[in-house]
Amino acid sequence: MRILSIDIFNFRGIKKARISFPEESRVVCMIGAGDNTKTTILKAIEWLLWNTWNLSANDNDFYNSDTSQNIIIRGTFTEIPEKLLAEDKFGMYLRCPGIELKAGENDEPKEELPICLTIQLEIDATLEPKWYVVCNRLEPKPISHIDRKQMQFGSVGENCSRDMVWGKTSILQRYVDSQKTLHQAYTTALREAIDKVELKPLDDIAGILTDVGKQYGVGFSDEVNNRIIMQNGSFSSTVGVFDGKVPLTQRGKGSQRLLSIGLNIQSFSGNTLLLIDEVETGLEPYRLKSLIAELRSIYAENGQVIMTTHSPVALAECTTKEIMIIQSLDGETTAYSLFSTDKDANSTFQAELRRNAEAFLSKRLIVCEGKTEIGFVRSMDSFLYNSIGLRIAHHGIGVADGGGQSIFKCAKILKNCGYDICLLMDSDLPDEEEEKNIMRENNVSVFDWDQGNALEEQVFYDATMTAVDALINIAVDEKGEDSVKPKLDNNGIPYSISVDKLIIPPIDAETRKKIGTIAKNKKSEWFKRIDLGEQLGNVMFSEWEHISETSKLKFIVNELTEWIKNHDN
Repeated sequence: MRILSIDIFNFRGIKKARISFPEESRVVCMIGAGDNTKTTILKAIEWLLWNTWNLSANDNDFYNSDTSQNIIIRGTFTEIPEKLLAEDKFGMYLRCPGIELKAGENDEPKEELPICLTIQLEIDATLEPKWYVVCNRLEPKPISHIDRKQMQFGSVGENCSRDMVWGKTSILQRYVDSQKTLHQAYTTALREAIDKVELKPLDDIAGILTDVGKQYGVGFSDEVNNRIIMQNGSFSSTVGVFDGKVPLTQRGKGSQRLLSIGLNIQSFSGNTLLLIDEVETGLEPYRLKSLIAELRSIYAENGQVIMTTHSPVALAECTTKEIMIIQSLDGETTAYSLFSTDKDANSTFQAELRRNAEAFLSKRLIVCEGKTEIGFVRSMDSFLYNSIGLRIAHHGIGVADGGGQSIFKCAKILKNCGYDICLLMDSDLPDEEEEKNIMRENNVSVFDWDQGNALEEQVFYDATMTAVDALINIAVDEKGEDSVKPKLDNNGIPYSISVDKLIIPPIDAETRKKIGTIAKNKKSEWFKRIDLGEQLGNVMFSEWEHISETSKLKFIVNELTEWIKNHDN
């Protein structure tokens, strides 16, 4: 079974959502920052296919707890079990996919397209759920929990331990109905216990009852004693599955989830619509990677799996065809796909998923031109926390590698996927200025340096001499004196050596900028790593109070700080 789309209204954190699932893949991975309603979407699907009659809803399940607005969940499914397609069931309600549920719209099935059923759950202020099969041509038809039980569906979340014991909500029930067997076992065990148990402490009442009987004319034909009375043949206990003498409920959460996932898949011969919330829970990276590969293999042709994740490891294992980005703002949830029919764009983002998966798990992004900028932002984050108590992460912000010259392509796709972004980049390529202006016109902040400067050139231009010496010696430690000194000599940069350290005498800003040009040169690349960019930032922020208030470096850092503080979603 497969879900094509779902509409959700007034359910928990969702006031409105219209979501279409990717056609390109049967494996779907929903990502997004916390509180973006990913789990609520899974829960909506689970409620829509609830296979018992007693769904317990409460006032808090309504958006903003407003029970005057009904909860409505409506999903369109294909690859439906044959039993439900008979005319005396729901055969007259078959629909064409992609047609809005709206009176007057023709949703008759078409031969070249898959047939679908649309199921709707509605809950009003009485908290009584009602399920229907709906279409544009006929009045809604109720669908019972017995028919919903035919839907090939499974769910794995925090309560996967329920699948390690026998009970009405356990996946084990789909393999064997335990009710009759357990009832017989409980009854037999209880009768044996009744015959063997001794209740001597309670038998002290016998003498009192005998005396009272004599006093009031009530006789006894035999000895008065106490026995357990069997009423319904059940204990306040359950039956679990054991590995030897160890219950499976005592296994690690990851092992329990893997077993639960496998049981759910196999319960319908691999044609299951399976929901997995936070697929990474309890799994080491190698088991997580193996699970995703296994799911992709199992669901190549049948069924569908929809999972959520906050794990960069899981995300890096997925393809752009499998990714859905979930964004929520003011109760409206929107889903975006990273997949693009533009091969170059798709290739760029597939590479970014592998290289920088964690960036896609944030609400907001600082898109950096390269690794030096990423390291500089990390140092800036520490500086802001130590100076004003501000952490970038507290504002839902991540850092993305824009990949140098592909930064604008990356930025456009990220913005189109609902991310709030800004750019931190160089100003040493004049032909990029037009693209920067286009980004600004589309409400994307671009933080860059004085015209003609890369980050390294701006840093040295604005640096104090103490900072210049520290930066030079970072390069010496990384590249060696034999690499650094000739480059200084070739560019006429004076220096002296003191206790194995290079010392630069006082020089003007333009001469300092020359050192920055050496630093950024591809043959030098003094700071072209994240850790080195962070060291560069640490030096500058250690000298922050001595750097001119009119410097471009300080201006850009202050502006970026304001963007961090004042652009919350």
